[in-house]
Amino acid sequence: MPTHDPAVRRMQHLSEEIVMTPPTVPPLRRRSMVSAALALALAASLAACSSDDTSSSSGTASAGGPVTLQVWTWNLKGGDPEAEAIIKKYHQENPNVTIKLSEVGGTADTASKLLAADQAGDTPDVVQLEYRGVPAVVVAGAVKDITADVAGVKSGIESNIWALTTFNNQVYGVPQDIGPMTFTYRKDLFDKYGVKVPSTWAEYAKAAEQIHKKDPDAYIASFSASQLEFFAAQAAQAGAQWWSNDGKAWKVGIDSEASLKTADFWEDLVKRDLVKVEPLLTPEWNAQVNDGKILSWAAAAWAPSVLYSVAPDTAGKWESAPLPQWTPGNPAVPFLGGSAYLVPAKSKHAKEAAAFAAWLGASDEGSKLQLTLDIYPGGNAGRQATLTSAPPKLMPQQKDFYQVTDQVIKNTTIPVTWGPNVNVAQTAFGDALNKAALDKASFRAVYQATQQAVIADLQKSGYTVTK
Repeated sequence: MPTHDPAVRRMQHLSEEIVMTPPTVPPLRRRSMVSAALALALAASLAACSSDDTSSSSGTASAGGPVTLQVWTWNLKGGDPEAEAIIKKYHQENPNVTIKLSEVGGTADTASKLLAADQAGDTPDVVQLEYRGVPAVVVAGAVKDITADVAGVKSGIESNIWALTTFNNQVYGVPQDIGPMTFTYRKDLFDKYGVKVPSTWAEYAKAAEQIHKKDPDAYIASFSASQLEFFAAQAAQAGAQWWSNDGKAWKVGIDSEASLKTADFWEDLVKRDLVKVEPLLTPEWNAQVNDGKILSWAAAAWAPSVLYSVAPDTAGKWESAPLPQWTPGNPAVPFLGGSAYLVPAKSKHAKEAAAFAAWLGASDEGSKLQLTLDIYPGGNAGRQATLTSAPPKLMPQQKDFYQVTDQVIKNTTIPVTWGPNVNVAQTAFGDALNKAALDKASFRAVYQATQQAVIADLQKSGYTVTK
């Protein structure tokens, strides 16, 4: 699959939501449990912003006539031949609909921008948003319930992926791309140093020791304190829930013991100089990846395209494996990254907007076309197509790359809802954790301070918070 500045694209929407489900629960039952949990989460808030109207009828001014849909997106870039081919295909099949693309960054700023546009009464018709940003715009009443609009395509996406945009049994967005977490590593150097690919985080720590002992300039990985989503994923995999809601009040678990266990783990590696304190995608990081001094990246299935973009000469030396486990025998991991297309509440053409989003993410045709954008599609047809696709350019020799990734998806649990103030956590967390890493100070203190900042903000915003 072609790469179109993947380093920027991937890192722009490196985000996620998280949950842990007991490994003994069969997949079908697990999905039912997840749906029930998401239905409970935000129930009270959603009741206040739900409406008898749905996007299948309200906000549509066309009455069957020509419409132009204003679309905020970062995957569909104007001038990108693959993106333009997708838009052209949709217009051919829907000649009354013209798509106008506006590029937005794939960060939390997009949610803020949408909320501001909603207040001003000047929103687009479709907006691409990271999964972590969906709860905030749903609670604010800034996006439509499109349950009825997507009813005909629900079978095109697995329920564990639909759950990323489903709250109180109402669908608020069509999943586009997903990030099943994996472990991408330099197989040649692991073999050279006699290091076993870790299946648990305890084994990961041992591998870090072996690598640094063999080459004092080499590290198993970098430690990038700004990646809130990664540390949230770590906590979730260990059994923590950073935000949860029982329908009446919020509970914050950033400083829960399960979460602090992961903080202790990374603090130990940093203090022993077994990971390199270095932000991702800096010139220094890129150089160390090229030189074989950073040997792995625990991220998601999109990581190979990012690595290839900064170190193409290392192609053929990497492989990907399932993410190490906190609990041996439990393969469940969170999604890391990904996004959905939502219909703003004040869209002037809501029916057509929902139809476009449904086609792009859930139809067989649209889902397969997502592959041309160098993303991992959430739709079943696109996922199935990966199984017969060539491996990523970074590891052309790993013929089972997509089989491994697809199995990760089947084992992946669905995140519980992020809170409405993720931005507060990001501000409190990133710089403080980086300082703690450089000063060899307490990571627990950072998690605890972030907990207090998040709770204080929730209470200031009028939410009830329980212990």
